Amino acid sequence: MGTSGSYGGSGSADWKHAHDAFDALPSSSSSGTGNQDPPDTTDGQQQVLDNLVSALSTALHKDDADHGSPPATGYPLSALLTSPRGSGGGGGGGVGGTRVPTGRAGAGSRRQVIKGSARGAAALAGAYALRNGDASRLQELGLDLTELRSLRPLAQVSRILQAVLGDAGHPDEAALRKAATRYVKAVLVDPEPPVQQDALRGLVIEWIYELSLVELGSQKAEGNLTAQEAIGKQRLVRSWLERRLKQIDVPDTRSMTVREFTATAAEVTGEALRMLRARRS
Repeated sequence: MGTSGSYGGSGSADWKHAHDAFDALPSSSSSGTGNQDPPDTTDGQQQVLDNLVSALSTALHKDDADHGSPPATGYPLSALLTSPRGSGGGGGGGVGGTRVPTGRAGAGSRRQVIKGSARGAAALAGAYALRNGDASRLQELGLDLTELRSLRPLAQVSRILQAVLGDAGHPDEAALRKAATRYVKAVLVDPEPPVQQDALRGLVIEWIYELSLVELGSQKAEGNLTAQEAIGKQRLVRSWLERRLKQIDVPDTRSMTVREFTATAAEVTGEALRMLRARRS
């Protein structure tokens, strides 16, 4: 399920509550599979889904190394980008050397919910900079416009993600890469890229969703569900997150620097977690 891999889960009481709420979701395969949208939810399902997203946001907030709030001054880009180490580098962001990860690594490290969102936003900012031919913003990320333009679109996606996020050595990092890939790809591959505010909002929602699946997919949360039934539950969760957060305010990001863009993503993520924990509507 999701991006959990062999991860055993945190085992905290808050995540047990989230597991229980997930198990309480209807498991009918009619919840939506494949490319179908999940059906309209009943009042009872809405209450169960509200209980689940509240439990998820509470657990993520308590896990977060920054306690659900970004630093007052934001994160410097050097703290967000996978840094190069070794020789052979150049304008292309350290090609030829090994790369030092800045994300979560190992079972003892703290979960980076807010910072992870900012890191994903840095990759998204790189995609928009390439799409707009903005060499200076790409340079902030250690990327070179000329080099990127020599690549095919999917190779551009891979190059930006690798330069910003590096290798996914932890299930949380795999979740971040999956969330960021969806929107970096939309900017660079789709004929009409999404509006920046919409892409940033979508990235935040996708990150919360994918990070939640890391835990929900651990310890066999789905019990004796079939794969189809598990997918149906997952689609209900994603649909409900999108519904609950579709109106979250995202300022105009078009003239922001890369650092401002990442700071906005962190702030929006913190607000999203607060909204999901708030009194249910």
